[in-house]
Amino acid sequence: MDQRPPASAYVAAVGMTLAFALSYVATKTALRGFEPLLLALLRFTLAGAILWTVWRLRPGRERLTRAELGRLALIGFISLTVYFSFENTGIARTSVSEAAILIAAIPIFVALIGAFLPDERLGGRQWTGILLSFAGVTAMVLAAGGAEGGTLVGNLLVLGASLSAAVYNILARRLLVSRSALYVTAWQNLFGALFMAPLAAIEALVAGVRRPTVEAAGGVVFLTLMCSIVAYLLLNYAFRFLPATRVGVFVNLVPVVAVASAYILLGERLTVVQALAAAVVVAGVWVTNSGRRAGDASRNPSAG
Repeated sequence: MDQRPPASAYVAAVGMTLAFALSYVATKTALRGFEPLLLALLRFTLAGAILWTVWRLRPGRERLTRAELGRLALIGFISLTVYFSFENTGIARTSVSEAAILIAAIPIFVALIGAFLPDERLGGRQWTGILLSFAGVTAMVLAAGGAEGGTLVGNLLVLGASLSAAVYNILARRLLVSRSALYVTAWQNLFGALFMAPLAAIEALVAGVRRPTVEAAGGVVFLTLMCSIVAYLLLNYAFRFLPATRVGVFVNLVPVVAVASAYILLGERLTVVQALAAAVVVAGVWVTNSGRRAGDASRNPSAG
C-alpha cells in the first residue's frame, strides 16, 4: 500500500545533521592526542559495546542470521572502517572547510549510484535540489574565506570518504526496511571495530602512540556518544522510511548548522552571503524531499 513516510523520519534526518555538525571540531580536538585510526577504533569499540549491550537486553530482539551476518560485516567495513580511515586521515591533512565541501558530494555520489537502481532513481526535481544544496555549501565555505590550506592528498582522502558513505547509504537502506536501527547500528560498530583493529595496530607500529590530553579524551567520548551512537541511530532510522538519495542530501545541512551555532553560541560574524548560501542549501534539501515519485512508497517496516 502506498503511504507517505512518517514525519519522524525527517525529524531523525535533521537530528542526525545536528550531531554530525559538531563532529569535525570534535575530530580535530581528538586528533591532538590520538592517531587517526586509533581514534576510529576507540569510538567504534565503545559505541559497539554500548549498543550491543542495549540490543541484547531488549525484549523481542531480532535474531542474527548467517545470511545477514555477511551484509552487516560489509556495512560495518564500508561505513566505518573505510569511511573513517579516509575521513580521519584526510581531515588531518586538510582544512575543515575544504572537508565540508567534499563531504557535501555524498548526495551526488548517492544519486549517481542510485541511477542504476529502480527504487533509488531520481527525477529532475530531486537532481535540482541536490545540486542546489551542493552549490550552497560551496558558496558558504568560500564566503567564509576558509577553502584553503588543505593538501591534494588530504582532499582526495576526504573525497574517498564521501564515495564510501554513498555506497553505505545504498546498502544500509536495503537492510533497514526490515530491521531496527539499533540492531544494524550495534553490529555495524562492532564489525567496524573488528576491521579497524589491524589497521590501527599497523599505524601504532609506524607512528607510535601518543599520550592523550584531557581534551582529546573528551573528543573521543563526544564522538562515541553523539556521533557513533546518536547520529547513526537517527540516520539508520531515517533509512528505514526514506530512499537513500533523499536522506543523503540532509548531510549538506551540516555546515549550515555549524555556521548557525557558531553565530548564536560563539558570536562569530555571519555575512549576508553566508546567510543566502545557507538558505540555498535549505531550499535544495526541501526541493529534493518534496513531491512524490513512484518509488517513494516504503514497505511497511517493523517498529524499532
